[in-house]
Amino acid sequence: MENIERQLKKTIHRKCSEALENRIQGIREALDSAQESANQETKSSAGDKHETGRAMMQLETEKLHEQLRHALDDLHRLQRLEPDKDHQTVGEGALVKTDRMHLYFTVAGGTFEVEGTQVITLSMGSGLGLAARGLKAGESFSFRDQAHKILDIY
Repeated sequence: MENIERQLKKTIHRKCSEALENRIQGIREALDSAQESANQETKSSAGDKHETGRAMMQLETEKLHEQLRHALDDLHRLQRLEPDKDHQTVGEGALVKTDRMHLYFTVAGGTFEVEGTQVITLSMGSGLGLAARGLKAGESFSFRDQAHKILDIY
């Protein structure tokens, strides 16, 4: 693996991890805030209005717990990957350079820019992941009526 691409892969991996950790922290803060609001609501309300407010807070809390579970699952999956590992085919943990873009198959995390190179992070279950799964450098795939040629895999 070229040293520049290896460094790019490590940096993107680290940025994905940091973004997930920040997301997890934000969800935990929202859960704490929701719990604090629920405690205040319990002290100051009574009747039907109280029950409606409590039910809405419960739904919000359940939604936040689900988001937290997904974010923690993504972080654990990311932590299991080894950014130093070389890949011969497109699969989880591979940094793929195509004629159109760089793709890092890990968890869906958005687009990151490192030293002028934009890298899209996505899961193998995404449309691009499914289209490129198992391919090697030099092979091509099509996604949304656009052809992509794999130049290299790291």
